[in-house]
Amino acid sequence: MSRINQDFFEVKLFLATQAMDEARHMDVFRKRALANGGGLGKASAYSELGLKKIFDAPSFSAQTARLHLLGEGFVLTIFRQGEFIAPSRVDQEIFRRCMQDESRHVGYGTMHLRTQLKSRPELADEIHTELDDAERILLEIFSEPESVEPMAVLMGGGLEHFDKGMDMQAQLWRRIVGEYLQRCDSAGLDRRPRCLLPTEFSKLFS
Repeated sequence: MSRINQDFFEVKLFLATQAMDEARHMDVFRKRALANGGGLGKASAYSELGLKKIFDAPSFSAQTARLHLLGEGFVLTIFRQGEFIAPSRVDQEIFRRCMQDESRHVGYGTMHLRTQLKSRPELADEIHTELDDAERILLEIFSEPESVEPMAVLMGGGLEHFDKGMDMQAQLWRRIVGEYLQRCDSAGLDRRPRCLLPTEFSKLFS
């Protein structure tokens, strides 16, 4: 934000609201995790790498592609699923409110890229390169048992319903990929011919 020219104050103001939204998300999910009695876990190395690569991206638009088209779009789909399987009204409300915030972020990023790609079509090559790398990292995250198995237990409603949870996770994965490609289409970026994310969840482990 500090490097953005003051003439673009609308962008700076929006990013300030996005930072505040993310601060609330961190606060509520941290408290929810602690309230569960299990304590806080640790992010995987690939998750941390994915976040670092956003900062390493060569331009704001490249950062936006990694963050909004794929990253926060992925989180938005997860939040929708979270509201659907939430075990209590409090959990439903947490996911519902966070989902509203993420929708604004994803909408902003998609519109930013649409505008940039219309005025600078040559930017598409840079965006494609960044998304190639970001998709590879997401594939690695979803290939790790410590990412897949807890989600299957949660979605299935317990360890005894693990198979049901895996089926639900396969449906969730199809939505993640489908909604991501729709966002790319809306931004004016045709990812379908080169997308590395298979639509079938089982192919992640083959």
